[in-house]
Amino acid sequence: MFDRFTEHARRVIFFARYEAGSLGSHFIDTEHLLLGLLREDKVLPTRLPSGAGEQIRQRIFAGSSEREKISGSVDMPLSSDSKRALSLAAEQADLFHHAAIDSGHLILGLLKMEKCAAATLLHEFGVNYENYLESVGEQQLAPLAAQRPPLSESMIGPVTGLQRLTAETVRNLQSYSDSYANQRLKRKPWTRKEAFGHLIDWAVIHQQWFARALTEPNLAAESYPLDDWVGAQQYRFADFKELVDLWVALNRLIVHVMAQVPQEKFTVSCRIGVQSPIPLLKLIEQYVEHCEDIVGQILAHL
Repeated sequence: MFDRFTEHARRVIFFARYEAGSLGSHFIDTEHLLLGLLREDKVLPTRLPSGAGEQIRQRIFAGSSEREKISGSVDMPLSSDSKRALSLAAEQADLFHHAAIDSGHLILGLLKMEKCAAATLLHEFGVNYENYLESVGEQQLAPLAAQRPPLSESMIGPVTGLQRLTAETVRNLQSYSDSYANQRLKRKPWTRKEAFGHLIDWAVIHQQWFARALTEPNLAAESYPLDDWVGAQQYRFADFKELVDLWVALNRLIVHVMAQVPQEKFTVSCRIGVQSPIPLLKLIEQYVEHCEDIVGQILAHL
């Protein structure tokens, strides 16, 4: 989960865990993330009225009943609100084309959740998503940004979805074994290894289609990759780890390409085989959905 976090953002989580334990909480909640940000982030305190940071701390501590502190050695999960805040922070990073998630993204993620405890406290002291972003967010996050326009809202879902899918795949396939790779899927006539070969076929051809749609008035292609290609290319004899690594690399490239699609290109007509034409945005969404379906079958306990 924290692979993309900067050192500052990781320290925020560390301090949030410490604060939650000090308050006897069994979960890291959004108010604990806010306490971590007040400790680690150098900009947020300057956007609050004088003394507001200490008032927030007092409010959070006063709102917690007297409970025994929890040892730092005890595993402490994130609350559902905190998980949502971190997910929104990742979306904010993706919106600005930032590879890393920094403390500023965490603040924006909390502020996006208007009804969570942390956002409620910040709102009371005059900080909301719009004015934080306008007054400091873009400047604070600018060093992390590439020189590209922000993602369109319509593209955030596909881009972040594919990024998360590749990251989860790598995380879930840390140990590669022949027995695992050669187990057959339930809904497809392939082994896990062969399924990654199929995904590579889809990645290669879709990357080309997306490039054509960016440079041509419309896209016409003969067909989607055929299931028979898997056997014809003898993927069952390929190295499993190399197939996985190649698929991940191809999709990182596709994420980059998808991020370049301007809004005016979303409606480019794409006809694949004899199917009815669909807009480019729909073709992109279908590609991500297909990857999610096949990877889901690969990662399922057979």
